[in-house]
Amino acid sequence: MKNKDQFWELATAKLHNETTDAESAELKDLLEDQENKNLFDKIEALNHNLNEVKVLHKISREKSWNSISKQLDTKSVPLVINILKYAAIVAIAFLAGTLISNLYNKHAESTSFAEIKVPLGQMSELTLNDGTKVWLNSGTTLRYGNNFGKGERNVTLDGEAFFEVTKSKIPFKVKLKNTEVEVLGTTFNAVSFRDEDFSQITLVEGSVNVNNLSGSTIAKLKPSDQITINDNSKKATITKVETNFYTSWTVGKIVFDDEKLSEIAQKLERWYNVDIQFKETSVGDLHFSGTILKNKPFNQIVTAFELLLPVKIIYTTVPNGKDKIVISKK
Repeated sequence: MKNKDQFWELATAKLHNETTDAESAELKDLLEDQENKNLFDKIEALNHNLNEVKVLHKISREKSWNSISKQLDTKSVPLVINILKYAAIVAIAFLAGTLISNLYNKHAESTSFAEIKVPLGQMSELTLNDGTKVWLNSGTTLRYGNNFGKGERNVTLDGEAFFEVTKSKIPFKVKLKNTEVEVLGTTFNAVSFRDEDFSQITLVEGSVNVNNLSGSTIAKLKPSDQITINDNSKKATITKVETNFYTSWTVGKIVFDDEKLSEIAQKLERWYNVDIQFKETSVGDLHFSGTILKNKPFNQIVTAFELLLPVKIIYTTVPNGKDKIVISKK
């Protein structure tokens, strides 16, 4: 058992060029055993295929991040001045199960994925390895497998994202909560937050198939079509919309078209990482239309609401926490 443990330690160190001359010589002796040699060949091939996903022994968090970030073309977009010092995107590569444990039990297959998380109050842009561009809104998570672009182009979305999909014979699929968007090459916006009771797809260019999770087509969208699917009733409604209202956030604008203040507040909470409360329920039923620039301080937005709506707003700054906004009738 001691020799076996030593083999794993030396093998994983060797894969990352961290062995001394003495350790390399010791590993060479262990590889004289054919069973060890076969096992080392397997993990060497698997490690090569995993590319950026490295959770083997002695790999530091900094090294892991550097490896991942080389694979992603990301650009962060700050929303609030006082959070410029923070990173706009967090990318974490996970390995399903423990690599060494799986291989120790001689399971040859392993599944890995990259997970991109955008904190509240920020947004980010990235380019996948097939050339597809993705804009991720605040509080959004995007996940895709390490085999993305190699026979499949599948991603999973929790949040809001705008996709410019590179054309390919391989379908590009976005899995939402209860549906799947399937395209070959097109431009669309998708909203599917787990804490909301609907999913929404807005098509800008090209065509889109919206499928249920078993693969059956629910609808085929044309440009300017928007489908909204209720999580509870599973009812799907298709309408024609002005797409710029649903895609302007990618260029730093928030456009509202006669929306309820309660719905606007939910979006602002996510985009600016604040806590908004209504003193009276009826205040949330007020409607608002207008455009807000995301890079403006949030207190300027509060002032605009007070000027344009019959409301009074109390803004409280919370150090090391979410600022609180209480909206009441004027």
